[in-house]
Amino acid sequence: MKSLINTQGGIDAPNLLKKCHIITFGCQMNEYDSWRMAQMLSREYVLTPFPEDADLILINTCSIREKAEHKLYSLLGRLKGLKDKNPSLRIGVTGCVAQQLGSQLFKKAAHVDMVLGPQAIYSLPRVLESLEQGKTRLALTRLTDNFHIPATAGPALERNDVRAFVTIMQGCDNFCTYCIVPHVRGRETSRPPIDIIREIESLVNQGIKDITLLGQNVNSYGKGLGEDIDFPRLLTEIDRRFPGLRLRFTTSHPKDLSDPLIECFPGLKTLCEHLHLPVQSGSNRILKRMNRKYSIEKYLERVEKLRAACPSITLTTDIIVGFPGEAEEDFQATVELLETVRFDQIFAFRYSERPATAAAGFGHKVPEEIRRERLCQVIDLQKTIGLKQYQRYENTVMECLIEKGHNMKLQGRTRGNHVVNLSGSDQLIGEILDVFIEKACHHSLKGRIVN
Repeated sequence: MKSLINTQGGIDAPNLLKKCHIITFGCQMNEYDSWRMAQMLSREYVLTPFPEDADLILINTCSIREKAEHKLYSLLGRLKGLKDKNPSLRIGVTGCVAQQLGSQLFKKAAHVDMVLGPQAIYSLPRVLESLEQGKTRLALTRLTDNFHIPATAGPALERNDVRAFVTIMQGCDNFCTYCIVPHVRGRETSRPPIDIIREIESLVNQGIKDITLLGQNVNSYGKGLGEDIDFPRLLTEIDRRFPGLRLRFTTSHPKDLSDPLIECFPGLKTLCEHLHLPVQSGSNRILKRMNRKYSIEKYLERVEKLRAACPSITLTTDIIVGFPGEAEEDFQATVELLETVRFDQIFAFRYSERPATAAAGFGHKVPEEIRRERLCQVIDLQKTIGLKQYQRYENTVMECLIEKGHNMKLQGRTRGNHVVNLSGSDQLIGEILDVFIEKACHHSLKGRIVN
């Protein structure tokens, strides 16, 4: 959970503006959507880190796992006291849980004023105006197949930010049987390339050095735009226009990882040598039940081709353990996959049943204690693998972008997406420096600046 805090001084007469507090659960796309809402509100609201000072509180939610919903209800319970003290306080729930529950959320939390799904967040100013006119409990959760992501503009960056996200598409057409995303974010829709280029240009002009392109499946970018554009072409155009940028993207679906996209890694100077490529399971039987539309053999062929094209590439992945029907041999296939590919990092989760997904109706549920045990095994194995992967960088010099710092402690990031901790002045934030790697840790590196 993150609170969106305004530290920007470019807003006129901030004392005359209302105050908004935004809390974000979940993925990078949710973080980006929170920034977009802050942009839309910037003419009337200044962001505050203190919910008790706010005139408007927005909770941007995630429903990928059930735990996120529980966090929302707990938070709403705490916010009820603020609403009791200040009846004019507006409370809104946005994002995926809002889409999932719709107006039912008012029954669980009567003090909520509005519920906006991911497609409806762009109606936020209009909804606030309706509330001011006396309307109550507004819920906008209709998903449309012809939805287009609107362009927005306005100040929303924190001072000293050097990294930013840019959504290039949202929604998903894959319908993996465990995933709620198509049901709460709708079908795939891509932003016009000119909107993306303009947003990146604005960010670069504000000092951003590192941009991550976001989408549920960025590899399929361009479908339905009616233009001669796909994801490799978009990357090539960004590389041409912004040669000093560090460029990244997430998330990629293995079935859509094309040869032209693989060739972008050695071919484009701006594209960083890191790819997050979710595999989910090492078992072909489970992948078929998940509706992933690729085999382990195909996945390994893509990995081999990636490493041949770009030997320095860093690979990370997602793993789900305990999917319905996962037998011991299926789980061992996942263990074998981790030992074969040797990812630098993984993000591993116990299977969490989500409403509206096909897997919610599957039989042969894996008992909770077995899911927990398998997750622990995967995490323990990856600790060993990950540390050895990170130790490859000891006693080498790596190029690091210094992202943040405090009291002579700095944090940088390599092109391969490794976090590096080192010492130095805060004035180095935003600089790209050569750093000698002294020691590898499980999830980070320690280094010193090369004079």
